[in-house]
Amino acid sequence: MKIAVCAKQIPDPANEVTYSDGIINRPDEQVLDDTDRYGIEVALQLKEKFDAEVTIISMGPAGTQKGLQQALQMGADKAIYVDDDSLKGSNSLKTANVLSELAKSLTADIVIFGTESTDGYSGTVPQQVSRFLDVECISYVKGLEVGDNITLTRQTVEGSEKVNMPEKCVISVTAGGVEPRYPNFKDIMAAKSKPIEQISLGDLNIVSEQNVEFLNVDTVESSKAGEKIIDEGEAYQEIVNKLRELKVI
Repeated sequence: MKIAVCAKQIPDPANEVTYSDGIINRPDEQVLDDTDRYGIEVALQLKEKFDAEVTIISMGPAGTQKGLQQALQMGADKAIYVDDDSLKGSNSLKTANVLSELAKSLTADIVIFGTESTDGYSGTVPQQVSRFLDVECISYVKGLEVGDNITLTRQTVEGSEKVNMPEKCVISVTAGGVEPRYPNFKDIMAAKSKPIEQISLGDLNIVSEQNVEFLNVDTVESSKAGEKIIDEGEAYQEIVNKLRELKVI
């Protein structure tokens, strides 16, 4: 079994994010998006059961590769990435096109994502990759059980459901579904010798185009603070009065 896991490098959330022409300014040193840790954890659990090969795939400015190293420290075997200036500001469809081609280059059976990146929040890339690869997409996975079949538990609007994992598919893993492991010192040192390969954009079969243009970016003012009421035992009456004003009751 070959597994590809998408890991995105993002600006450290502890620092203020700045923009130029609607595009995030990315420092040379970026970190692993926390949402991707959940997908990596599921991949590593499959690796432990089936001796699978786990490869990190990524797109964007590589910089110091800190985020990729953090993904390898968790236990992935290697990483490949595409870093090309022409991809700056790519929409979700173009991103999905690149990532699906990286998965194809690995002949990956399973492609795993977090639900959405914390610097983009489109939440559509896993589904788009599944279309490019022409395989099923199982989204919002929050757990897995390995027996005669691999059973995935996915979150739904009404609760949850169990799905048998196909031999080839795309999976998106929701935060809180599994507990990502934290690397120890041995894992951190071992990651330094794991291969990280840059793939040229020209080696990929890219068919989608960039069709997003930022015309203007405005600062949104904070809304006014609400009315503060000190509860001395009768605050419920204020709620009732407000509801009456709104003609709710």
